[in-house]
Amino acid sequence: MLSAKFKNLSIAAIMAAAAAFTACDSTQTNVDEFGQGAIQMKTSAESVSSKAKSSLTSQGSIVLNDGTNEIEILEVKFFLEEFELEAAADSSDFELEELNDFIVNLPLDGNPLFITQADIPAGFYDEFEMEIAKPGSDIQTTDLDFRDETGNYSVVIKGLFNGEEFTFRSSEDFEIGVDLNPSLEISDTSQSTLVIDISVATWFTGDDGLILFPKELASLEKINENIENSFEAFEDSFDEDDDDDNDDDS
Repeated sequence: MLSAKFKNLSIAAIMAAAAAFTACDSTQTNVDEFGQGAIQMKTSAESVSSKAKSSLTSQGSIVLNDGTNEIEILEVKFFLEEFELEAAADSSDFELEELNDFIVNLPLDGNPLFITQADIPAGFYDEFEMEIAKPGSDIQTTDLDFRDETGNYSVVIKGLFNGEEFTFRSSEDFEIGVDLNPSLEISDTSQSTLVIDISVATWFTGDDGLILFPKELASLEKINENIENSFEAFEDSFDEDDDDDNDDDS
């Protein structure tokens, strides 16, 4: 059963801190029941450049300034092609794919966005995967930012570059996938949380540490690379946290 809240995630709002996963006690659950787990996405203003300073504003935007140029990110949204929780043991996987208007609109004020406000079969899940891709020709979307006469797009970012409005759109595919250890428990009596922390401020920074002009064609490849790198950085930090937990248990 799909919840309407899952079909357009831009209606949800919320987010929590840093890449962290907290598992509840492993208790037996009835796989015929449904429960609530918490998978959240978080945007951060952390910058990898010593030349470009970044910050969150009280108005809900991310500002990056390198002393010469300034970029303010006002809106970030994804088109999700697939969202999957892979079940541990003999339970069934939970998967959503090729849905109309399956859009995530990220809050940029440091608050979290709850993704899992839907009925998910109770049980244990040991892998999470999310695929961001441009909508296929058979998919309907009411958000015209993701489809126009020039093509279809997976990521849309709007903002200001030195006060001038811009819209950056990517047609690349991106993926986030992590192993969950211990497993994520979906239960009607307890809750686990997976937080996906994405450093949006790094997306518009060049190799020289200075801000990229988002309207320049030459910046397109680097911005796409930065988006991919930020997703990989989350996956790496998650794996490091998992390794630390294993070391503590040894």
